[in-house]
Parts: sequence; structure tokens; C-alpha cells
Amino acid sequence: MDEDNTIIYYYQVVRVFDYALTFNLEISLIWRSKWTLPKFLFLLSRYSTVFDVPLVLYYTITPVVSVQHCAQLHEGVTWGTVLGIAVAEAILVMRTYALSGARRSVLIIFTSIWVTGVSATIVFVVLFVKSAVFKLPPLPGIPGCYLAAANKADVVLPFIIVLINDTLIMAYTLYLGIKNYRHARTPLIVTLYRDSITYYVFLCIASLLNVFMLLNGMKLPKRALAQIFNAFIRVMHSVLSARVILHIREVEQKRLESERDDTAFSAVQFEGRRTVQTEI
Repeated sequence: MDEDNTIIYYYQVVRVFDYALTFNLEISLIWRSKWTLPKFLFLLSRYSTVFDVPLVLYYTITPVVSVQHCAQLHEGVTWGTVLGIAVAEAILVMRTYALSGARRSVLIIFTSIWVTGVSATIVFVVLFVKSAVFKLPPLPGIPGCYLAAANKADVVLPFIIVLINDTLIMAYTLYLGIKNYRHARTPLIVTLYRDSITYYVFLCIASLLNVFMLLNGMKLPKRALAQIFNAFIRVMHSVLSARVILHIREVEQKRLESERDDTAFSAVQFEGRRTVQTEI
């Protein structure tokens, strides 16, 4: 169990370290911008982990937790995970919409897929929470909550839904890349495709490992590891989806600054001193 606790501490360190690395970008690119849907999704994805991820640490390392309290904590963490991953997937849909050149049909199709996936996930999670049975740990000295029984299918299927959704988005992204990438190698396009591939490969591997552990997590150590890995999936969805928006806005800001510099330089050459002062 000590190794499991170390893993949870590591997730917390990753989350805090990512905040520290990107905080300046967040202030300049997010907080100072006007309120839009991407800004709302960014803040929800980035800061919702503050509420549910620490609960995983609490119900894993606390020496004695009542069965009733364990059930309440588990339900809160489960719904927090659903919310966080759903928001991260919504950010992916918006990024795909941007890659398509803001095609309305693409937005409708992938939003419909997202809504269907989230709706199905809610049904499965409700069934999973109802089927979860907590008992006192079978061995003395084991801290935290002990999930004695639950319907594995109801917790595995939501992660499979996420995997299918990510695969569809990635397939369309690759299609756009093959079709358009050679004609437009702008920094923004490069950033969009790079983040798309990185996001998918990392989370695809993580989701497959998570499904494998959930399906094979019958013994106590494996079950604990599977629950902890769920927190890892939750944290990485938050980290990567937030970075998608930050990277796009950072590249776009640099492009606008470059255009302003070019405009100012042209004014120096062709417009004379009066126009230069106006540009500045």
C-alpha cells in the first residue's frame, strides 16, 4: 500500500508542477481574455481536479474510514472523474472543429458523438455506483477504503467509450493532416496536429492499461492499483486538455505580434513618421 500512496503523491506533484510551469501563460492568455466557451472549459478542466483528486488521496491513506463514508467519497470521486474527462473531451471536439476550418457539419457530428458518449457514461456510472459495495479491509493494518464488489462492466465501458471517441477524433485528424498538412505548414497548424497526436497516443495507451487493470483487478493490490490509475487518467486529461488551449493561444498570440511588427516596419518604410507614432 505504501507504493500505492507514493503513486498518488506523484499525481499530485505532476498536477502542481504543471500549474507552476504554465501559470504565467494562463494569466496572460486566459485570465486576461474575454469570457468564451473555450475559456470556461479550460478553467473547469484545469481546476476541477482540486476538488475530487485530493479525495482519492484521502480515502486511500486514511487509517480508518467508515463504510458509509467510503461509499460517499467513492461516489464523489467517480462523478468528478466523469465531469473532468467529459470536459477534456469537449475541448478535443472544439480543437477538431478548428482543424476542420470551422465546418459546421464537423461540429454537429462530433458534438453528437460527445453527447451520446456522455449520456451512455452517465447511465453506466449510475449503475456502477449502485453496485459498489464497501467493507472493512480483510487484513489488519490496511488503510483507506476497501471496494469489496462492483459491476466491472459498468466502470469499464465508460473508458471504452472515451477510447472510441478519441480514436474517431484522431482518425479524422489524420485524414485532415494527409489532405491539408502539406499545403499549410503554419505554426498554428503544426501545433494543432502535434498536440492531437501526442494527446491521443498517450491517453490511448493509458486508457488501454486502465481497462486491462479494471478487468483483472479482483485481488486487493490490483483493485487498489486500478482505482489509483483512474486518478491518473483524470489528472492527465486535465493537464493535456488545458495545454491544448494554452498552446493554441500562445501560437496565435505570437502570430498576431509578428503581424503587428510587420505592420509597424512597413509603416516606417512607406508611411512616414506620423504613421509610425500611430502604430505604436
